[in-house]
Amino acid sequence: MQGDKTQYHFQCVYAPYVSSLIAFCELKEGSSVLDVGCGQGFFSYLFRKYGMTVHAIDTSETRIRMAEHLYGHLGIAFTVGDIHTATFSERFDCVFVRSCSLYNNDAFPLHDEVTSRLMRHLKANGVFIFAYNSNFSSKKSSTWRYHSLKDVRRHFSRYPNANIFFSSKIDTWLLRKYAFTAFATRLNILLSRVSGLGGDLVCILRNALVTSSQ
Repeated sequence: MQGDKTQYHFQCVYAPYVSSLIAFCELKEGSSVLDVGCGQGFFSYLFRKYGMTVHAIDTSETRIRMAEHLYGHLGIAFTVGDIHTATFSERFDCVFVRSCSLYNNDAFPLHDEVTSRLMRHLKANGVFIFAYNSNFSSKKSSTWRYHSLKDVRRHFSRYPNANIFFSSKIDTWLLRKYAFTAFATRLNILLSRVSGLGGDLVCILRNALVTSSQ
């Protein structure tokens, strides 16, 4: 029963968030999504729920087996593997990575090797969605590095026209795709500083806009 309540809570919070990302990125029904670091498959499930074709990868066999148990019947392809060495028979319309441990380090602002590698799995004009749990209050974590807006801007500085936002996720429930604006980002940062409420730093960019040095 407790698990059902948790699942319901997550869906109430994250379903509008994912549907808003899909709308903002103009992903069409049937678009292919690679979910990197999928864990137990919850975001894979949400992308599938909104009509995407989903391939998901994680290094943890335990998590992948749980994801298959929960969502495998929906036609999501779950793979145990390391994105550093993984190969796929296709490129994807969208690569989605949320709060992946690959980005949980102090070197994040200066080094974009992980992002560059992930971008190689995109089709021409495909969209990369980076989402990372952070907090703008004085709250600290002993295991998780909360990146700043400046950190994300610096990391993605080599990619012209990268769109960077901070979402409380509540905003997508209210505003849908219009939550991804500079004005909403400023309000959400202020809310986080005052209340301690966390959210997602989000960067959205098109493969067609990547510099020729990639």
